[in-house]
Amino acid sequence: MNAILQFDHVCVEARDGNRVVTPILDSVDLTVKAGEKFGIVGGSGSGKSTLLRIAAGVLSPGLHHTSGNVSTAGVSMLTVAPKVRQQMYGSSVALVAQSLGEALTSHLTVRAHFRDTLGRDVSDETILSSLDDAGLDGAKYLNRYPHQISGGERQRVLLALALVRSPSLLLLDEPTSALDVGIAADVLATIVRLQESRGFALVCVSHDIGVIGRVCDRVAVMSRGRIVEHGATRQVFAAPTDPYTRSLLASIPRLDVRIREPHASVQQPVVVVRDLTVIRNGSSRALDSINIEVGKGEVVGVIGESGSGKSTLLSVICGLVPSTSGSIHNAHGFDLTTPLRDRPASVLSEIQMVFQNPDDSLNPVRTVEQSVARYTHADREAVLAALDAVELSEQFLTRHPSEMSGGEKQRVAIARALLAHPQLLLLDEVTSALDVTVQASVVKMLASVQIATGMSMVIVSHDIALIASFADRLIVLRNGQVVEQGFVGDVIDSPSDPFTQHLVKLAKTNSF
Repeated sequence: MNAILQFDHVCVEARDGNRVVTPILDSVDLTVKAGEKFGIVGGSGSGKSTLLRIAAGVLSPGLHHTSGNVSTAGVSMLTVAPKVRQQMYGSSVALVAQSLGEALTSHLTVRAHFRDTLGRDVSDETILSSLDDAGLDGAKYLNRYPHQISGGERQRVLLALALVRSPSLLLLDEPTSALDVGIAADVLATIVRLQESRGFALVCVSHDIGVIGRVCDRVAVMSRGRIVEHGATRQVFAAPTDPYTRSLLASIPRLDVRIREPHASVQQPVVVVRDLTVIRNGSSRALDSINIEVGKGEVVGVIGESGSGKSTLLSVICGLVPSTSGSIHNAHGFDLTTPLRDRPASVLSEIQMVFQNPDDSLNPVRTVEQSVARYTHADREAVLAALDAVELSEQFLTRHPSEMSGGEKQRVAIARALLAHPQLLLLDEVTSALDVTVQASVVKMLASVQIATGMSMVIVSHDIALIASFADRLIVLRNGQVVEQGFVGDVIDSPSDPFTQHLVKLAKTNSF
């Protein structure tokens, strides 16, 4: 079989204003054959996304190609005339970028996106056929804008757009990073079905080993710009030879591996929720008659798909979202349906929340010390103690968010919450945007903090294996309702709800 993608000793580097050179790709050699399903796995900064974009002839600003050749469908992508490269997009090679928001234009309907790709004369029948192949059935999608469809639907629209001109090579960058585990599994099944029926070559980049394991026959493992291991996917994952590959596999959350031992039921509650209902837009029930308790020193995991009410539950408890009916009280009987602005300082400090994206809560112009101490009024000694608790050194005091990785920024956000000495820490998808090795280190750090302080935690996630490794009890939400709850071991070993059974099955599938 002929090679559809060839990298020969490719080197790419980044140069900043101070002429500091950072290798991004370091002598990369890679061959992908026509019709092959090839995966590239690695952590943030490993170079995998840069490799994928260069395969499409895209070199991001600030990056410089210093040596080597990249050939896609027989064309040297980095030296060919821009007009020729533009003609190849869609017909020879198609790239589906990681960010769903950036890949689709917000002011264009789905129909307009296809017209922009194929010309204004394209028929609705052609568009609908392409959408149907990607798993979207119905003319209702034609006039919808990106914000009017779900993340899974947007990903399917992107697949349909990428494949509508029948390219021989499809490049996928983190195709499931913004999707819940159930929706991600459906999208991956669609990708495999389309590849097998059409025969195009597929190169899929992901930090999720489970994604690569389900989609790709061969895999390359990248670290610091180099391919450190490659071969048949099953062989590499079953018997890795490189230490970095072994560390990736060891970091995957597993249903049967605990990083914190479960505690017995605690009778003294720190928060009691009764018949909590939240109605939005007049009729939509974000939460529907929720009844839960969180005990002192207990870790409760909340799992569910997008729109299930997970984040809304945390936001109501901490006062960011008003309830429609029902009650919430803390250990002292204070009414937590009281708006945030009317809560006393003691109540505000005892419940702290850490959000999914630390960039939303860290000011880009302030240093870590300024951000952490601004509202807590903590002195340097207290700030250093908080940073030490989340395993960050003194050197981080003077850093800005742009000078830190995603995992480091999340640790800073947690340190700031700890400075308030909370009784209850609410964690909203704090690891969802992190690589598996960084995710593992953050969760282990949280376990250490919980053991040292004895504080209660509620951790929200779409990853049931991660929750099972950390929490004492598990609550499963769907469509705003609690469909199952109990001790983690009981729920994992004998799930009663079909949705929980599906999540457990998927988690077992991801084990290697």
